[in-house]
Order: sequence, then structure tokens, then C-alpha cells
Amino acid sequence: MSTDASARIRALADEQAIRAQMCHYIQAIDRCDLELLKSTFHPDGSVIFGVFDGNAMDFCAWDIPFIRDNLLMGWHRVGNISIVLDGDRAMAESYMLGNAAAALPAEYGGGVINCPDGLRYHDVWEKRDGTWRMFSRKLIMDWNACWPFSGSTEGIYASFDTGRRDRSDPAYALGILR
Repeated sequence: MSTDASARIRALADEQAIRAQMCHYIQAIDRCDLELLKSTFHPDGSVIFGVFDGNAMDFCAWDIPFIRDNLLMGWHRVGNISIVLDGDRAMAESYMLGNAAAALPAEYGGGVINCPDGLRYHDVWEKRDGTWRMFSRKLIMDWNACWPFSGSTEGIYASFDTGRRDRSDPAYALGILR
């Protein structure tokens, strides 16, 4: 195999490893899995989200309890991904569609609202000891909305297995999540 072909295969493998970590990040957020979330960042990494700006490990320790305490459900989907490799460093932009249900405090009328949002992540990735992890992540909010949440579990919805926000989620039994 030529050196050029080897370099292209290595680049594809690096891009796939970064994409896999992007998915692990989203799975960790949706399953409230602190250890999985930490595994997507380098310990000296940083996060700039507006609601939290600081060390990545501190972010992980803050974010999972925040999600558990404030959101009744949440899910995220990664969309378009652009990755530019530069040796053992990469820059990436990924689009994300998220959704969360949150209980409103009484002073805001109570009830539960559904809050979808579209955002992008701007990341710097580094490969250390053969593993790609985020060195920095910045959140860019493109749009958001809110409306009443139905959360129906009646009729046909009663027959579906439901996602859970912990290690009892079916993805762990399937062996998809580590």
C-alpha cells in the first residue's frame, strides 16, 4: 500500500474515532452517565457554554446533576459534522438538535414545557496516547423554542419500552454503551 493510501486510511480512522466520541458525549448527556461524559474530554480540557465556562471535568461534575435536577427528559441528535485534521490535533464543528422537558417553577405558572433547540459545537480535539478526546468545546446556540409538553404514556405509547436516564437504559443491556 502506498504512503498516500496509508495516510488517507489513518485520516479516516481518526475522523471516525472523533465521530464516535461525539456520539459518546451525547449518549452520556442523555443517560446522565458521568463517567462516560468524562471519558470524552481530556482532564485539562475546557468548556465554554455560557451557563458554564471552565474546566471540562468540573463541567461534567456540574452538568449531570443539573440535568437530573432540572430536566424530566432530554435527547440529542448529532447532525452535520466537519472535521479538519492537523496531525494529532483536529478542529470540528458539529450541529446538534436537542430537546428537553423541564418543570416550570410555580412563579412561572407551573406545568411542564418542551424545549427543542438547534446548536453547534466548536471543538478542538487532541489525540493523546492513541485516543481522541476533546480539549475544548464551545457551544453556539442557533435557535430554541418552548411549548407545553404532552409526555403521553397512554394508548399506543403505553406499549413502547422507554428510554431511561441511567444505566438501566436498554442501550447498556445491548452493549452499545461502555
